Amino acid sequence: MAAAQWNRLMDHVMAVPERTYEGWNSHDGWDNHTKFGEEFGEDGYSWCVMWEWDMYHDVGLDAIVPKVDNVSAFTAWAQQRGQWSEYPSIGAWVNLGNGAHTEIVTGFDAVNIRTKGGNSIKEGAADNGQGNGVWSHTTARRSSRVVGYFAPRFPDGVCPPTADPGDHRGGKAVALYHWTPQSTPGAPAFPGRQYFVLGASSDYALQLQTWLQRGDWGPPYKVGPSRTMSQLDLIKVKALQQHYLSVLGPADGLAGPRTWQYAYEVAYGLRAK
Repeated sequence: MAAAQWNRLMDHVMAVPERTYEGWNSHDGWDNHTKFGEEFGEDGYSWCVMWEWDMYHDVGLDAIVPKVDNVSAFTAWAQQRGQWSEYPSIGAWVNLGNGAHTEIVTGFDAVNIRTKGGNSIKEGAADNGQGNGVWSHTTARRSSRVVGYFAPRFPDGVCPPTADPGDHRGGKAVALYHWTPQSTPGAPAFPGRQYFVLGASSDYALQLQTWLQRGDWGPPYKVGPSRTMSQLDLIKVKALQQHYLSVLGPADGLAGPRTWQYAYEVAYGLRAK
């Protein structure tokens, strides 16, 4: 059985390395230029909301979230559609500081929420008014900074773990949930080489493209909704195969069972690159 869409999303979110992503110069300091802004199409601007949209876009779920670049806009969008909550849920976008910042909820209990977000700083570091990377944080649920949560409705109808006793998606409230590496599913069974030849289009192609992008196998690109294998996809497959030539060779760009497995393991940090 395929993993629920919220689970695939969170596995992807948690696979993004926590580090500084912005450039820096002596005139502007941290400059807001990142690959996440490029993916969204507005590089050089505050990118906390852009990063959240990118995460959904990367796994083919961008249709369920608004493509906006500020917290107040997605808050209004969610409220108008009955997708706003006072309770945390996994994958939700939290409004922090009345529109000042946002991150994706990755865990919660009775006292705290755990989040991960872009255009933020490493926990415990001094902000000085400007985030610079992707980092995880813990915030008290009852903090005055927490305004509320945009809880997207997933197309597969599965409600993620939620603390909301009246969740609009029909889920049953739980006391706590924390994502751990152990919750990452194993790679889906290899579906067959026919899905990965040039021009092939399928959800399997989209999955492999996402893994190749997260694994940083060659030039960055947008994993688009076409789900079609391109020449660039084959170049990335070849780069992966060349790196592990003794196991995956020859480096011919044709994805087989081992290439599929290795692409997955590198993307989720289960195999050293």
